[in-house]
Amino acid sequence: MIRNVPEIKLYGASGCHKTNYYKLVLDEIGLPYQFLDVEANEYHAEELRNLYINRKLNFPTITIGSKKLRNPYKEELIKWMHKLIPSMLQIKHDTDNRKFSLDINGEEAKVEYVWKNDKMYLVHSEVPYNLRGKGIGKELVLKTFEKLHDEGHQAVAICTYIKHVKNRDEYWKTIIE
Repeated sequence: MIRNVPEIKLYGASGCHKTNYYKLVLDEIGLPYQFLDVEANEYHAEELRNLYINRKLNFPTITIGSKKLRNPYKEELIKWMHKLIPSMLQIKHDTDNRKFSLDINGEEAKVEYVWKNDKMYLVHSEVPYNLRGKGIGKELVLKTFEKLHDEGHQAVAICTYIKHVKNRDEYWKTIIE
């Protein structure tokens, strides 16, 4: 489930091949976005000019919340989306190392667990220091809960942060001990 998607805008022109390329990329990713044609609408053009000190119509430009990307490579766009929209990420369950993890552009956020009496005890959660404060920890825990539920595991929250996330959601409060 994709949650907490910031507003995404694509500033460009209908006749611009790069703008049309970004439309295809954004449609492929499947997130909602607004296309703002700066040649057909002066209000959109002025909004784009206000993003740049030089006040030029630098298009295509994509904004994700307050992050501005001018003509990014597809890989750069996806990197920023993963950083700014962690709910896009897929959680991995590594049974050998007893952890659930999210790969954020090569960095790992993880929830570690131990087995006891046929229950999974969620003992530790960790987000790389430079990625903290972006909602990644909460998303990691929610995705862990969803994966546990899908796999049919019973779990007990031991880590204080995991308990905090569980207790703020009535649904998970009844499922995770």
